[in-house]
Amino acid sequence: MTAPPTQRKAWIAGLEGPRGFGALCVVLGHVAVVFAPWIVADARIDYLGQALTFFFVLSGFLLYLPYVTRADNGRGKPVASTYFASRVRRVFPAYLVIFCIVNFGLGAAYTVNPVMTGWERADDGTGTITEPARLLTHLTLTQSLFPETLQTGINPAWSLTTEWGFYLVLPVAGWLLFALRGTRPIVAAILPPGILLVVGWAGNAAVSLLQSSSGLPVQQQNWGPNWYAILARSFFAFADTFAWGMIAAVLYAAILRGAFPGVSTARLQLAFGTLCMSAVAVSMVLFLHAPRWTASVFAVASLGFILTIVSPLGRGEQSRLAVITDWLPFRYIGTISLSVYLWHYPVIIVTARLDVPIPATVFGLLWGTALILGVSVLLGTITYYTIERPAMRWRA
Repeated sequence: MTAPPTQRKAWIAGLEGPRGFGALCVVLGHVAVVFAPWIVADARIDYLGQALTFFFVLSGFLLYLPYVTRADNGRGKPVASTYFASRVRRVFPAYLVIFCIVNFGLGAAYTVNPVMTGWERADDGTGTITEPARLLTHLTLTQSLFPETLQTGINPAWSLTTEWGFYLVLPVAGWLLFALRGTRPIVAAILPPGILLVVGWAGNAAVSLLQSSSGLPVQQQNWGPNWYAILARSFFAFADTFAWGMIAAVLYAAILRGAFPGVSTARLQLAFGTLCMSAVAVSMVLFLHAPRWTASVFAVASLGFILTIVSPLGRGEQSRLAVITDWLPFRYIGTISLSVYLWHYPVIIVTARLDVPIPATVFGLLWGTALILGVSVLLGTITYYTIERPAMRWRA
């Protein structure tokens, strides 16, 4: 899960709503896994988990864009200390508060990896983490770096660890961009994401090779308490998804400079939209036959989708698609999406613990998603206005 940008000036119309829709997809997928696993098996709606890929691509786009535009305008690169401080303020206050409430208040943190107990038995293996070393990994968002703590605590928070991998790499990518911008501006902008593409492809190839020889069930290979799953969840296996977002930033910056002058905005959007839909189709095939590479291709679809929305804005024109994608309900969920993302699985656990009736039917899935999303949005709203927004506005 990627956190929305810290400063309002980084906001670009049309992108907050898709973040909210992606959060809805994640909630729906997790509700199905727990309360209607047969729907996951038959309809394969676990494909909705690719919303996380979109989050990673969007993060690459939004965070690399200031580096590219500053380089284009001859300005200095962002200050690393300021950048890191903003990332810490954006993620940790909300995460720490929610984790402490879930762990110490509700006793709804996973103390063992849920793969070992079964995700459909949501309340099994939950409780309060008290062992100091394990607790420290959760307080520092490093739990996904060790087999014994992977998927424990707030289990979807593994993606925040992956995000932090990108956060740490981005200033190095920015340094490379600015070091090369004087003589080779195009190479300077493309080389950092190009390197990350290679890293991601190599990481996925290594994961595929190691998992194929592991002898473990597929779920344990990807999510279990072992080093295969650690590598599969790591930044190295997802580096290419962030890279495609960075490439989207380079293309958007080029549009801002007046690139593609002979191509109408409508045709430009058609090209990006066609790329998006084609990549979605390919990713669906891969999801069924070569799932390790699904995110790599879905990331290309995410690039196409983002640029379909924002390319008119880069030309100073109105984007009708941006008006649609920023539909108020989705835009609001997108604004509070970090808190919603962190709250929704503990809400699922407590719902199962209380034996709230959610039938294992299509209707039950819709009812359960509406209930859990509603509670998560309520809690997310409280967290956003009391913790997230004040932390974002705080300056030392």
